[in-house]
Amino acid sequence: MSRAPRFTGGRRPREVPAGSPWFVAHTGRLRAPWRLSVFLAAFVSAWVLINAFVYPLLSFATSWTSSPVAFGSWLMLLATVAAHVVALRQVDDEPWDVVGCGPASWGGTRLGHGAALGLVTISATVVLLLVSGGLHVEWLADGSGPAEWAMASTRVLWVLGPAALWEELMFRGYLWRVAEDAAGARVALWSTSVAFGAVHLLNPGASPRTIGAVVLAGVCLGLVRQVTDSVPAAWLAHLAWNWGMAAVAHVPVSGLPFDAPGWRLVPTTPAWWSGGSWGPEGGAAAFLVFTVALFLGTRRRPGPGPELARGSEQHHDSHTDSTTGAARVTAVPLRS
Repeated sequence: MSRAPRFTGGRRPREVPAGSPWFVAHTGRLRAPWRLSVFLAAFVSAWVLINAFVYPLLSFATSWTSSPVAFGSWLMLLATVAAHVVALRQVDDEPWDVVGCGPASWGGTRLGHGAALGLVTISATVVLLLVSGGLHVEWLADGSGPAEWAMASTRVLWVLGPAALWEELMFRGYLWRVAEDAAGARVALWSTSVAFGAVHLLNPGASPRTIGAVVLAGVCLGLVRQVTDSVPAAWLAHLAWNWGMAAVAHVPVSGLPFDAPGWRLVPTTPAWWSGGSWGPEGGAAAFLVFTVALFLGTRRRPGPGPELARGSEQHHDSHTDSTTGAARVTAVPLRS
């Protein structure tokens, strides 16, 4: 006797019509458009509620400070986490591992690989621009020293840390998972990278050139997520790149300026090479570095270290047979 497929929401299983062509896939899970709709609706709802109730409390609690505290990135991160909780518990009934955020994804080896990639790529881009004349150093007589630089770098980390995490969780987390389920890893890689670039259209000075470079950066970050099966690894790659620009090179990050005590690297013409006011990631030099990183990443995928090897043990994805109702368990190895 056939049994209707179902999707499970938290603790309350809900039966749905068998073989529904519009709402339910053959696996018994909601189809991708509906999964995305629930996720995005949860994100918007969480964002509205957080701004209505949480932000005023934080503003009041920090009103005694001499300058306003930036909470925007943290609130976006909170809304993104809330949307993931709703989607994973109420729609998919799956753990955080499926979106690359399980306990194993925070292992030191994976995080180290991500941070190293970010530091290497931003260093290569800055060196290339300095050697080619795309950037020149300007020393500032502002009386600042190591203490001022440390304070400015901490403020940068306060803003860029959660910003990079919510972006990676959003585009390389649940959205990646849904796209991969629906059309495969390649579609997930490119679709989330394009969406990642589209979000940056809101930044000052955005242009087709700069957005194209951001899309390619998204592909590199997606490759980190794919190889390591770790969103936190992609987050550290993202953060290392942005922090290197803002706190060390003292250049804009996607068109957004930050404090630059002591010195700054000033872009020269042509802007198509240096990135201009957008920052190095919007120029051809960064595009070239991204392309080389992407080429090397797709040709050479080093095997996992001891920690990665432990995290690459097989996990099981259970399905229900539509004719017998018996549970089928398929072993699916994690990507290495």
